[in-house]
Parts: sequence; C-alpha cells; structure tokens
Amino acid sequence: MIVSSTHDGLTRTSDDSTGDAAWRCLGRRGMLFSECESFDYVQLAPGSVLDGRGRGDVEEAWFVLRGSGELVQDGEPPLSVREGQLVLCSHGAGGRWRAAQGSPLELLLLELMPASVSRRLPTRTPAD
Repeated sequence: MIVSSTHDGLTRTSDDSTGDAAWRCLGRRGMLFSECESFDYVQLAPGSVLDGRGRGDVEEAWFVLRGSGELVQDGEPPLSVREGQLVLCSHGAGGRWRAAQGSPLELLLLELMPASVSRRLPTRTPAD
C-alpha cells in the first residue's frame, strides 16, 4: 500500500518496501517549452529505496545535492554516489536509488525525451 500526503510543498510517499521519499515537481513539459519531461526534487530518508524501474521511456540526469547512497540497476554492480556527483541514465535504463543509513539523500532529477522521440515532434516554442 502507498500512502501519499503533502507537507511543506513536498509530496511524501511511503510503502513497506521502499521506505520514505519526498518529491516536488519543479517544472513539467508544458511549462518548459522544451524536450524536458520534468524537473524534480527528490529526498530519500536514511536507508530508504526509491524504485525507478519501469520508467524507461525517458532519459534521466540525477544530480546529488546532499548525502550519499547508491544506484542499483539490474545486472550491474551498485554505483556509489555522493554529494556533487551527476549520474546520467540512458533511455530504458532505470534502477533503484538507495540512501545510505546515516543521512537523507537529496537529488535533482531532469527527465528528457529520448532523441528517437523528440526528433519526430514538431518544433515547440513559447507563444508570443
């Protein structure tokens, strides 16, 4: 079961398998007039896991704002991350983020349409 509530502008989600996460959308496709799908802030409680598998329809850039943890992708060794690092996930990659036990993991996420999709779309520009 997933429970979601809003507190201090962040959407908090929790379920027994993943722990506690806070998520805040900073911008969506229609707001950005670009090939950007969304721009989000994510906070994971110490030791919690965010399962991002099944979201392989976008390319992702994850920037670690604070804390440390790891990205676990199926068939790959865990990738340790810490503050100031950038992780790029190609179209179809996806994985699970796990915060270290000692502190929360704070991330910025930029999701982009893959080039195979965006090159087929008409040019989008802001209205005058």
